[in-house]
Amino acid sequence: MRITKLEVASHQLGVAIRLFLDGDYLASLTLAGAAEEILGRLSERTGKPVAIESIIDFHWEDTDQASSDEHRRKILLDILNGPRNQAKHANDPDETHFNVEQIFPLQMIMRAMPMARRLGAEFANEAEMVRWIRVHPAAFE
Repeated sequence: MRITKLEVASHQLGVAIRLFLDGDYLASLTLAGAAEEILGRLSERTGKPVAIESIIDFHWEDTDQASSDEHRRKILLDILNGPRNQAKHANDPDETHFNVEQIFPLQMIMRAMPMARRLGAEFANEAEMVRWIRVHPAAFE
């Protein structure tokens, strides 16, 4: 079966949403993170906004202005992608456990959804996710 990268990301996002709604936050984080990464690259290639870049721009002034731009960007990327990277890597031998929190996949899904929409993707479970977001505003506090 041959499918486009947009179809790959759309499928991953739809399944990530279903898993999130079912309470499987670890699997949801992994799939949503993979979808978000692909959607970011596709958005970049087509000149559309990339979610993580918008978040970095928003929080840029919150970083130490005495640091280099490269260091400031790395700090923000580490914070934004930390949970996803911890769930998929085992590079640090001292890191033997990972705390899975509901907010981790939720953030990845929230980053991926607008990019998918702007790219014209359709993905499963979008309406259910929007309903969940409306019913659970405390999840964002």
